[in-house]
Amino acid sequence: MGCSSCGQVQSCVDQFGCPDNRVADFCIKRHDTRPSFKVKAVDCNGPMDLTGLVLEASMWAKAKFKKPVYYSDLYFGFQDEIGFGQVNQGDLIVIDQVRAPEQMLVVGFDEVNRLIQVQRGYHGTIPRSYTRGTEVKIFRVLNSPAITEMDRQDIPQVDGTVKTDVLVESRLVYEWAAQDTCFPGCYFFEFKLIKMIGVPFMGITGIIPSGPISFISYTADELGCQLGAGVEWVRRFPVGEEGYLIRIGESPTSENLF
Repeated sequence: MGCSSCGQVQSCVDQFGCPDNRVADFCIKRHDTRPSFKVKAVDCNGPMDLTGLVLEASMWAKAKFKKPVYYSDLYFGFQDEIGFGQVNQGDLIVIDQVRAPEQMLVVGFDEVNRLIQVQRGYHGTIPRSYTRGTEVKIFRVLNSPAITEMDRQDIPQVDGTVKTDVLVESRLVYEWAAQDTCFPGCYFFEFKLIKMIGVPFMGITGIIPSGPISFISYTADELGCQLGAGVEWVRRFPVGEEGYLIRIGESPTSENLF
């Protein structure tokens, strides 16, 4: 069991990354794709007008390296095996660092020794060496399309008139795919709301020098600090937490068993 302390407060997580000091924001059974995950979208003025906005979703689990990992290593394990049961082939592992984090593509497993096999330096990122305990994020969903919903009503006014087409509730919605809920455990989930200027959004991937070096200078593009072509603004939900906590409960009745 992995534990971390802050002052007098200590929290622990189980083998599937579920903390003992937080209730999940949403629960769903393994292999289920319903119900959809929905949250209200509000700001200081009430329900947000989501007309014309693009919505994306990401979901990840968290883990830590069990031993030091060198830039040439293709296999590694996680501390207390937390996260091992949440990784699927094709998932993206991202090192938890601010500047130009390395990405690793999961390509296989050693089930006997509980090791992950990866492709290093994915998406042109730099393979580096990491100390024991380095935190990583395991992305199951990354910038996947999501949808918005808005409810409007006609509201009677005190003077007898009717104010028509009033926005009364806005929602951010993610429709689960089968692979999203394939493995049990706790995951963090984030919505990303995007306002476009009028041209298609193109994600920017920085071109970063390869090979082990001691010092690197970064441009804004390489750090991902640009919004991307045609993007006016980006807003992420939730605001006050790292992400919504999603708990996928175990189920013995996988669809491919029968």
